[in-house]
Amino acid sequence: MSASSHDRAAQAQIVLLIAAGVVAAAQIGKAIVSVPLIRPDIAAGFDHAGFLVAIFATLGAGAGIGLGAIVARLGLRSALIGGMSLIACANVAGALAPDERILFSARLIEGVGFFGVVLAIPSLLARIATPAARDVVMAVWSAYMPAGIMLMLAAGPLVAIIGWRNFWLANAALCASCCVVLVLYAPRLAAPLGATRDLAAQIKSVTRSGRCLIVASAFFAYSWQIFSLAFALPSLLTAQHGVSLAGAGLLSALALAASTAGHLMSGLSLRFGVPIWLNLAIPFAFFALADSLIFAGDLPAPLVVALAGLALCVGGLAPGALYATAPRVAPSAAALSPTIGLVQQASNLGQFAGPLVVGLWVEHFGWQSLPAIETPAALTGLVLAFGIRIALAPDARTDRALTPVAAAAARREAAVRHHRGE
Repeated sequence: MSASSHDRAAQAQIVLLIAAGVVAAAQIGKAIVSVPLIRPDIAAGFDHAGFLVAIFATLGAGAGIGLGAIVARLGLRSALIGGMSLIACANVAGALAPDERILFSARLIEGVGFFGVVLAIPSLLARIATPAARDVVMAVWSAYMPAGIMLMLAAGPLVAIIGWRNFWLANAALCASCCVVLVLYAPRLAAPLGATRDLAAQIKSVTRSGRCLIVASAFFAYSWQIFSLAFALPSLLTAQHGVSLAGAGLLSALALAASTAGHLMSGLSLRFGVPIWLNLAIPFAFFALADSLIFAGDLPAPLVVALAGLALCVGGLAPGALYATAPRVAPSAAALSPTIGLVQQASNLGQFAGPLVVGLWVEHFGWQSLPAIETPAALTGLVLAFGIRIALAPDARTDRALTPVAAAAARREAAVRHHRGE
């Protein structure tokens, strides 16, 4: 295969992997749009229906790093294809579920498959992308979650027409088709040195790495800000601005849609040379300012929604930068999947902690006091952004060649150049 053909094949694989991540993330949106029809069909309470949506986050918050280590042990390609197969099978089981017990069991299996997919893909992307393109590719990857959820939200009207069970079967067919394509075209890569080592040793190497912990903490701070704002906005609009429930839901959805644009902007920003740490510092600084204005109660509803949408859009710069950081701080190439697992776990913990603390705080102290906790949380993220700047300083001085994953990618690129005769 010529070098140009190799490059085109790698680009096609990158597109395929990101598309597979979108399909996996769509299963979160699938549950969201199906809940109104699931509840009366299987007599599930609203609390149980909420857990049906949150079960992926629950699994990630409790076992993210462990799942990442298991993915590394199984092999990235096997975990990816196996995970997508589990999602397809769980969709069928869920569609046929006679009661909520079977449905929850199917959803749990689907969650395991989901993490098999979304923890394997970024590790594969980091290995097949060239060092020059890796940051941009990882930033674009970060848009998989909002893109997948928005895809299912857009398909929401179809659920009322064909029913939620047929909708889940359609998702099973989509995932099965994706699985077939992955079997045919997903990259086949040799396992990195040390990939079969003890799982506990891999987890220990990640959790003892100060750089990994800083990146995970920054992702926690980002998720706290994004999900606490997304959680609070509809209630804020109804309680403080007199907006109807339907109107608040629509306005909040429009604001959330802006976050997808921010994820894509992150890729462009990194491509044009904006430092990773600055892509983190800007969102956290903006959050610190926006929190005080959004919750002060002085702005009219349209401005609150516009400011929230802008905050979510600017905030979208952060996850792309954080995913781009993961390959740089991984203790070894074999430890990249556990590193991403730790980052994913921190993200899910932020999804829990942010809305929970905001709800308790507003209940006891009111909306206008909310900046007292939200602004310090944003400033903590800003401090972590500068911490990441310091942590990545050795990479900047050595053209990013010192990190194990970057070094491996550089060796692959050198081999391609040698094959070209350059």
